[in-house]
Amino acid sequence: MRSEDSLTYLIKDTDDGKSFALVSVLLIVGFSFHGFTFFVSIDDEIRAKYAESEFSIEFGEDILQYDESILVGDGDTEILEISRDDSGISSDQMISKIEILVSYSETSGELLDPCDEVRVEIPPNGMTADWQNSNNILVNSTDDCESMGLVVYVYPGYNGTNHFVEGEDVTHWNDMWTNQTYGEGVMNLRISVDTNRPAGSFAPTIDDDDERIEISWTMVAFNVEITEM
Repeated sequence: MRSEDSLTYLIKDTDDGKSFALVSVLLIVGFSFHGFTFFVSIDDEIRAKYAESEFSIEFGEDILQYDESILVGDGDTEILEISRDDSGISSDQMISKIEILVSYSETSGELLDPCDEVRVEIPPNGMTADWQNSNNILVNSTDDCESMGLVVYVYPGYNGTNHFVEGEDVTHWNDMWTNQTYGEGVMNLRISVDTNRPAGSFAPTIDDDDERIEISWTMVAFNVEITEM
């Protein structure tokens, strides 16, 4: 290459430094472009590496309903046992909650015989459940033949709402919503009856023993589908 074609020639004073300035600008632009491309690319890779994954969590529910009838004598307490094994729930489902409706009507047939006092309660043991949930109703009673409702929330944090979450992985979220420890064991529904006699009567009320108590209980079961977005 001739000396006239070299970089030294381009920066001679004969062109008042214009060639040098042009070369400098081209070099600066070139380095800037490559630097920008490099750092943007690296930044994208870093963001992609540390970005939190997003997951869709969707629930499907089944409502399983059962009816029971039990005889309870005056001053007695009977126990109805409720468990997952007796409910027909499938092996891949979890129990959300159990709702119980207890009904009773005075059946002695005696004139002016008032309704008996019926008390129902669920001791917070036996079944693994969310016993500390403030929405649980574990005790109820009536002496006017009104129906009584009880409810036990079994799976902590479950409200049936589909939602999105970020972070962790599929295994983490699947483990959170498929813990079948909740719902294990036996829930005991205790039913007590105390007979109320007609006013002015001191003798036992006619045919007012072995009262029939109707129990309708509902188990809400769910399964989960988790999809990475």
